[in-house]
Amino acid sequence: MKHMSVMDGLQDLHERMSADVLQWPEAFSTAYAFNKEASTLLTKKANADAPTHSLWNDAYMSVSMMDNFTALFWMKTFQHLADVYDVPMSWVAALKMFAHPDAIGDKWGLKPIPSFIDSEGYCYESLWAAHTDGLAAGLIEIEDFVYERKPEAVAFSKMALEAATHHAELQDMEVEDFLDSIMDDTLDMTQPTRGDDE
Repeated sequence: MKHMSVMDGLQDLHERMSADVLQWPEAFSTAYAFNKEASTLLTKKANADAPTHSLWNDAYMSVSMMDNFTALFWMKTFQHLADVYDVPMSWVAALKMFAHPDAIGDKWGLKPIPSFIDSEGYCYESLWAAHTDGLAAGLIEIEDFVYERKPEAVAFSKMALEAATHHAELQDMEVEDFLDSIMDDTLDMTQPTRGDDE
């Protein structure tokens, strides 16, 4: 379904997702249970063993303040829901979501659609990403982007494009082809090993 603007597309996606029960696939529940169990074990071991040794302390400090739903959980969430709703991952990531594990079924929920504009008047990068990905996917008609990105975000993209251009030139490739190759899972990028003598 084609929309006039990215805002129209995100509003439509929010409405469609809000109408559904966003149940986690079993793999998400399994991963969540595993990570929660490991976190509980680490906390107990770190506290119980601290008077004797500090073996668990570094690991405990690195995860103790971390939400159970890390960036890795959310990346897989965005990928899964983008596939379900046939939209770019950035469209799902632009919406504000929460994860809700419970006894009657682990699921995601949606918060109200955000404003996408910060207190300084700049758009969040999620809106820009959703706009560019929506254009590339043919989901929106209006090419003009009427919002202003943060200067540091623009500078980051410029620097990344320069680096990608350099790498593409080294491989005698077009930049677009080089960037596409990053996501190409059919290429074998593993390094050869020497077997057991490493």
